[in-house]
Amino acid sequence: MKISYSGSSVEEEFRKKSRILIVVIGLLFAAILLGLFNMQILKRRQYEEQAANNRLRFMEIRAPRGRIMDRNRVILADNRPSYSIVVIPEDITDIKTIAPNLAKLLGSDPKEIEDKFTKALSKPFEAAYIARDIPFEKMARVEMELVNLPGISIEAESERDYVYSDLLSHTLGYLGEISDKELKDPDKANYRKGDLVGRSGVEAACEKDLRGIKGQIAFEVDAKGRKLRIVRERPPQKGKDIVLTIDSRLQAKARDALGDKTGAVVVMVPSTGEILAMASSPSFDPAIFLTPMTSAMWKEVVDNPKHPLENRALRGQYAPGSIFKVLISFAGLKEGVIKPEQTVFCSGKFSLGNRDFMCWKKTGHGNVNFLKGLGESCDIYFYTKGLELGIDRIARYAIDMGFGRKTGIELNDTTGIIPSREWKMKRFHKGWLHGETVNASIGQGYVMVTPIQVAKVMSAVVNGGRVMVPHILTSTPQKVEMLLNLPDSQLNIIKNALKHVVEGDRGTAKVLQDPMFSIGGKTGSAQVAKVIRSKRGDESDIPYKMRDHAWFFGVSPVNTPEIVVVAIVEHGGHGGSVAAPIVGEIIKEYYFLKGYKSGQGLGS
Repeated sequence: MKISYSGSSVEEEFRKKSRILIVVIGLLFAAILLGLFNMQILKRRQYEEQAANNRLRFMEIRAPRGRIMDRNRVILADNRPSYSIVVIPEDITDIKTIAPNLAKLLGSDPKEIEDKFTKALSKPFEAAYIARDIPFEKMARVEMELVNLPGISIEAESERDYVYSDLLSHTLGYLGEISDKELKDPDKANYRKGDLVGRSGVEAACEKDLRGIKGQIAFEVDAKGRKLRIVRERPPQKGKDIVLTIDSRLQAKARDALGDKTGAVVVMVPSTGEILAMASSPSFDPAIFLTPMTSAMWKEVVDNPKHPLENRALRGQYAPGSIFKVLISFAGLKEGVIKPEQTVFCSGKFSLGNRDFMCWKKTGHGNVNFLKGLGESCDIYFYTKGLELGIDRIARYAIDMGFGRKTGIELNDTTGIIPSREWKMKRFHKGWLHGETVNASIGQGYVMVTPIQVAKVMSAVVNGGRVMVPHILTSTPQKVEMLLNLPDSQLNIIKNALKHVVEGDRGTAKVLQDPMFSIGGKTGSAQVAKVIRSKRGDESDIPYKMRDHAWFFGVSPVNTPEIVVVAIVEHGGHGGSVAAPIVGEIIKEYYFLKGYKSGQGLGS
């Protein structure tokens, strides 16, 4: 059967399909035109930037940190040139090939390099450090192979240089790479991964001033990510220099005087609060933290039984022992509890309730007035005066003068402990006992202080009650924290007693007697274990950890004090024989640095 169509119906069908085709083509053109309009007009800038990014790379330039200098403008922390290996992760084409090649040139573990590449890929256009502060020889080897290491570049930077190694490590502090957690802090918005940040000491306290402002470099790369040329550069701005009150020469003497002993020294100007030297032993080289440490290296540092990272001058907490008697003297005279010529009989034993408290001198001191009591450090005399003052008055004077709270120094110190009835109830939910006042009166029991606190309090005593805030930055203004106003007549009584400690025939620091120098002070031997005494008269047959801590605080000249020096030697034994000679060396060095010569009198 044949099917036939009329000519008009075929023509109509053709026209209909033609119209549909024209509409479709028209829509396609319109879409293309809209796309072109969007790309070339609406999003032109965006696509231009993307195109530029495909050939340009941007890298931040770290600013040289500000220098740290001593009071005489001697540079303690400087900057030196260094070379670092940096990667732009986006340009790494083959991690499996490049990582082992680069590791071979650097003498590193290929897996370690590969891990760094992989970690950096989370931010593909952000430069990441692969190796920092590499030797010149390694840098030269990498540079010769750069053509085969797309995405890798060598950056010349400045690296921290601690000029005198461990001389001031605890005071200067150290730097470390910023952590992922810190990078999330809004206050650290200008930091990037791999940046160094102050971790302790002046480096941390003055981070905002020291770090400077970063620069930026833009360079063109080829299709394989190899650097072609620098397009533009904004140089970094160096950080601000910091000047300390420290005298590096006196600091060196403090370090040398401590030697290999474990302890601390603080030297303070009592009239201003300036810190002239502050040493903590053992010390460490802060440069070890400038490059990432392996877990083994870190374990070696933290497992050291002498804890070299601990700043004992600011954060070491110790029972003060008999140097606390100076504070009892100040409070006792001011409150009228101590009358200089009034005597207390010392038989060597002091009974309170059903307990006996002993004097360090078993045979007793006999009749003891104030001069003898402080000069010979009679425990019975201060047990008696401490009980008359009462623990709450002792606590009030101690806190007012600087114990039991942070000192106000710019660095991170700690509070120590000054007990009171309220403190004990809050801490142990128990009432205060009179026997605890006896112990507190000679700086034992719950009392804990730091060497910087001792320097602050003793400075206030010899100043007649002007409590100065210690400071280590010359930019920090002097600050009188409190005025306790001890009358001159009473201040002179204390000074005479401090002089008697050194110059008296039975003074506990007569080892410091020298007609050339006017030195006063107070010894302290703080028990760390309950009454262990040597059978041979020395400390050698007592286990090291059971030996007393040795303290000495010295002042010179006694009548017009210029410096206060505090020394503690952990488990050193007797303050008079161990800590006092350290203080004596530093005081003499202070005068020699001022130009005094042997045989020249220094007055009183």
